[in-house]
Amino acid sequence: MKSFLSLLSALAAFLVLGGNSFGQALYSFIDENGTQVFTNIPPVGNVYDLKITGTPLPPPAPAASGPNSTRFDPIIEKYAADYQLDPSLIRSIIATESAFNPKAVSSKGARGLMQLMPATAERLGVKNSFDPEQNIHGGVKHFRFLMNSFNNNLELSLAAYNAGENLVQRLGRVPAIKETREYVQSITKRYGKQADSQAQETPENPPTFRFVDESGVLHLTNIPPTQQ
Repeated sequence: MKSFLSLLSALAAFLVLGGNSFGQALYSFIDENGTQVFTNIPPVGNVYDLKITGTPLPPPAPAASGPNSTRFDPIIEKYAADYQLDPSLIRSIIATESAFNPKAVSSKGARGLMQLMPATAERLGVKNSFDPEQNIHGGVKHFRFLMNSFNNNLELSLAAYNAGENLVQRLGRVPAIKETREYVQSITKRYGKQADSQAQETPENPPTFRFVDESGVLHLTNIPPTQQ
């Protein structure tokens, strides 16, 4: 017992002096093999008689979400609202076009998050296609124009964004171009998944049941009563 207390005191003193480098808490516990363990690393798995001395460090911040980055959300939501488009649709277009890389350049010369061609960018008043706000503003404005041109037909508008509005207007359908068909399918599928995800995140409120029990007590619950 004395050696246990001495070791505990020594480790606690060590953490106080070196806590900035190794953490702020000391964990003592018995592992699955019945061995007493002292460590500054939080245990993982089943342990017994866990004791914590000091203040545990907060959990690490989540890693960057890469292609699903939300750092452009304020810009997307701003211009989606201005042009009456669904922000999730714009995110789906950007994810397919550039994987959220503002410096992306295609083999055909399209640039930035929404992959604006230089002539399109100039027509839209975009002076720097690599600037996220200018690029998203121009891309959303252009897509609103396409939606208006094709009576809000999403597939035709997406096809026009990829292959050009003149071709789609002439054909009256999605062109039989492999790249364009895959492009339309990719965005509509991705957009559908995002819409489903948002619906799941905001479930409807469960029904509330109101009844008076045999003792005259009023109950409000989301569990249907078994007796009237």
